[in-house]
Amino acid sequence: MNKTKTVRAWSGAVGTATVAALALGMLAGAPAQAAPGDVISQGSGQLLNGSLLSYPNFALDLKNGAATAINDGTTADVVANQPLDLSALGILNVGAGNIPLLGNNGIIQLGAVGQYGHAVNDGSSEAFSGLVSGAPSLVTLPGNLPVAGDPALPAARVMVGTAGLLGGADLVNIDLQVGVLAAAAKQDVDAAPVGQYNVAGVSASVGGTVIQGVANTLNPAINTLLAAVSLVGVDITNPLASGKIAITEAELLAAAGVANINALPAGTDLLQYLPQAVVAKLTKIVNDLLTSVGAAIPAGVLGIVARAALATAQGILNPLLTGLSTSLLPPLSAAVSNIAALKVNVQSTTAGTFTQTALQLSLLNGSLTTIDLASASVGPNLTTAAIPVVNKDSLAIAGGLGLIVLLGMFVVRRRRNGAASTVAMA
Repeated sequence: MNKTKTVRAWSGAVGTATVAALALGMLAGAPAQAAPGDVISQGSGQLLNGSLLSYPNFALDLKNGAATAINDGTTADVVANQPLDLSALGILNVGAGNIPLLGNNGIIQLGAVGQYGHAVNDGSSEAFSGLVSGAPSLVTLPGNLPVAGDPALPAARVMVGTAGLLGGADLVNIDLQVGVLAAAAKQDVDAAPVGQYNVAGVSASVGGTVIQGVANTLNPAINTLLAAVSLVGVDITNPLASGKIAITEAELLAAAGVANINALPAGTDLLQYLPQAVVAKLTKIVNDLLTSVGAAIPAGVLGIVARAALATAQGILNPLLTGLSTSLLPPLSAAVSNIAALKVNVQSTTAGTFTQTALQLSLLNGSLTTIDLASASVGPNLTTAAIPVVNKDSLAIAGGLGLIVLLGMFVVRRRRNGAASTVAMA
């Protein structure tokens, strides 16, 4: 009987210890699929990203300049907001003309723009890059987000030409400005990533020998007309004298057949619509000139010679304008596509990282460089089930509880052993 009571007392202590051990094991998060210190979420805002054949470390240097937030669970929120420092990249010259790729007088110039990344320990993240005032509604940016770049410039400026990139005759040169450039990406808890972009205020000045050659066929008739009407007090300047055609965003969209840039399908090349926009604008410029001259010619005998000059000019110019679809459109389209493409709304997913890019510039069909302008990336992020429940706080709690349990087991065992000894002596 004495032996039986002793065994029962020790069995009770063992049972208590077993339950405590199981509880401690549950607290430690045994079912978790990831270990503390693993990346839980990440978000990165990157104004420039891409590759450059002549500079193997280009992509890495651009990545190091991004605002990247990585959360490993040791803190609730991680925020990165440093702007891009172009000076850290040094001078990168490209093309036959050995022209700067980035910065002042470069192919790509940036205005006052910023970068932002935010990663949370619940498995969510967000990112942004671009013009702060043009940020998509998908993300909420902190106040006073730091920016860098030239505030006198639009959000972005791209200047490319045949002579600079390929050498030889400058068949076409493009000075394209983007007033609003921004991209955002977000991944909520246990949700798929989504992206938004904002591109607006696009305008371009287009010149080169292809346009100048067509202008040279139109200018003799125009100059003769303007000289004739100047004799009756009509003073109008030849609008084709500069050899450049200015294209507005509305004119570019009219050629594309959409109401706004953000309505274009993902991956659409904006520059493919530029030649058609130039043809339409050139036609409009000449027709508007003829209309203005006709309205300005005085009535009566004084205007007889001027009206005759107008009729002669119309007879020469109208067939030339009708033929622009064959004389200008094909060679201009070929010249533009040979040097550059500018895709809008580019989305990609690589190794679990989703990236939303506002604009993607390719030079020489990508053989020279392909650069993303304003990108935002999120992921890969852990799901709720995979996020480890053990962190520094829970480990401390578990350690303290474990010590209490062990002390309790020791006390219970001593008391029951003492009780068992007393019974045996009796």
